[in-house]
Amino acid sequence: MRTGIHFEDGQVYTCYMDEQSTIEQEPVRMQKPWTHYVAEAVAEKGVQGEKIGIVMDGMTPEVMKEAADLEKHLGFTAHGLKLYTKEEALVGLVKVQNNQLDRGNTVIFDYNQSGLCFYQIQKYNGKIRIEKKDYTSEISGAVTKSEKDQAFLKIIKNALAKGVTVTVYLCGTGFDGQWFQDSVKTLCLGRRVFMGKHLFACGAAYLAGEEVFSESREEALILTETMTICQIGLTLHHHGRDVFYPLMKEGRPWFESKGEIEIFVSGINRLNLELRNKSGIKQAMVCFPLTGMTKDKDVVYQLKIEGEYISPDKCKIKIADLGFGEIRPTTFQVWQQVICLERGDFRE
Repeated sequence: MRTGIHFEDGQVYTCYMDEQSTIEQEPVRMQKPWTHYVAEAVAEKGVQGEKIGIVMDGMTPEVMKEAADLEKHLGFTAHGLKLYTKEEALVGLVKVQNNQLDRGNTVIFDYNQSGLCFYQIQKYNGKIRIEKKDYTSEISGAVTKSEKDQAFLKIIKNALAKGVTVTVYLCGTGFDGQWFQDSVKTLCLGRRVFMGKHLFACGAAYLAGEEVFSESREEALILTETMTICQIGLTLHHHGRDVFYPLMKEGRPWFESKGEIEIFVSGINRLNLELRNKSGIKQAMVCFPLTGMTKDKDVVYQLKIEGEYISPDKCKIKIADLGFGEIRPTTFQVWQQVICLERGDFRE
């Protein structure tokens, strides 16, 4: 049994999936912490030991810790409870729906209390490419049903102007009320159009049961604000040549992106951290002073370097002196620095 649970706008959307069927539960109002509803799903369907995928707004390192604690409390195996961004869940959606991306794009209009967002999913150089655009300002001024209908019609024409779109999904409470009479006629011209509120839950349920999601991640190119935008690492001299060692990779959800490496250095009192794109092209360099270190080639330092994102555009780097065995004890020095990243266009 695979289970997907999507939390948004105070609602809980739950999807159960096995090899024979997919069951979408009626949405319920969220009145307790999110962990309660996950525990409830385990108790109700007996999915303990299986896989549960979670999608929610505002993923943070704190939520990650809550998930890890809940996983232990429920007796799940390692990674039995998995957190996904909406974009990652959409990778699962196109797989479970068997969308033929070779024939054309799949798009999602996601309209909820926070606004209207558009996701475009297409094949790009053999990968699943997902891009996001916010159309909230274009529809927020519309009050009557007719005004919303005409505003959405303009958004459709703009969003679908490029490329061939064959499948459209309308998702979210914003589409309640059947106000999109004229716009939906344009939307349906030569396209398959579906409505649903469990799209992200279904995608998460599918991915939760995939043991090879890490490979699916490598197959996807997600260009949105929830993902890390560059590799951060060091170029080190190894066996006679310079080699780039990534501390943190590009294209990961920022709230779970972290890494650490240990290196031996001598004759330096600073490190140069490199920011590279997924192709390995250097985009920028950040100088990291190591004040207090002796710049002597005969003095060897073992350094532990840790990196962790604290927001989508900020990364904290921590370097600690571990000493050098019995030859040189640690000085207990610790250096920290926050790197601010400019996100830009998200495009390669």
